Amino acid sequence: MEAYDLSQITSSDFTPNLEQPVDIHFAENIVVQAVVTGVTELNGYTPLERKSFSIELQTTGDRKPRDQGIYRIIHPNGKFMDVFMVPVALDAEGMRYEVVFS
Repeated sequence: MEAYDLSQITSSDFTPNLEQPVDIHFAENIVVQAVVTGVTELNGYTPLERKSFSIELQTTGDRKPRDQGIYRIIHPNGKFMDVFMVPVALDAEGMRYEVVFS
């Protein structure tokens, strides 16, 4: 499995995959399915050539909040990325998380 180069990833890597499933690896034996529910371009500073952006993920049925931390996301194209995720809220569908790429 190939890893994303996080310095090269852009919001357009996620926009076509809105409402598509991704797997979040919270631990070696804890994999939860989620969907990408939002992609937002940000106006903050970044030393990289790309714009800063964030994605929001919604777990599908998993209502257990996980601590903020670095977790592995498997993109629908099969590539993976290890990113810092922050829990945002618990709702009827499950947990929502945010990842900021800056």
